[in-house]
Amino acid sequence: MNYIYFDFDGTLADSVMLGIEIANSIAPKYGFKTVDISKKDYYRTLSAQEILKEFHIPLILLPIIGPVFKIELNKRIDQLLPFEGIDIILKELSKKYTLGILTSNSRENVSKFLKKHNLFSYISDIKSEFHIFGKHNSLRKIITKKNIPKQNFIYVGDETRDIEATKRLKLASIAVTWGVNNETLMKKFKPDFIAYSPTDIIAFADVFFAQKQ
Repeated sequence: MNYIYFDFDGTLADSVMLGIEIANSIAPKYGFKTVDISKKDYYRTLSAQEILKEFHIPLILLPIIGPVFKIELNKRIDQLLPFEGIDIILKELSKKYTLGILTSNSRENVSKFLKKHNLFSYISDIKSEFHIFGKHNSLRKIITKKNIPKQNFIYVGDETRDIEATKRLKLASIAVTWGVNNETLMKKFKPDFIAYSPTDIIAFADVFFAQKQ
């Protein structure tokens, strides 16, 4: 059996602008900089570590603002939309592969989103773990618990930290170009494949798994 796990925010869900709105609404309370929308393209060139530095967010603050962010997102989950074409590829991929989601967002938020957009039936597993820089540990738990051979697993994400996590475990990765980080930055981290549209994910997965048989 072959598995494809997806990041959620910025990969399946078009949550960047909503995330910016929420971040700006809580920034005054927690003392970090607000997001300047006019610099959106510049922000996409920054890694997660660089984003924290840019907005003066200390690591010690993440366990505090993370849950607050999720609560605010939960209130606005009906505003969240999937990227165009995501519904089609999840339907097609689920016919051949087991699909899952690994995210730092909450399971409740993800489940609500999937049900609202009639995507829930395509996803077999939702793992929620708030580890901004520890995604490799979460991926390791998944493949260990399910006893998945590494050659039977692909992770799809929109940030450099997604690619870094797969590299640490020697797992295959797909970097999408429509999320938080842009194509130029993602290429520097050498993902196995770059997806310029959701259908590219199907093409790569089919070739990758066929080669592993």
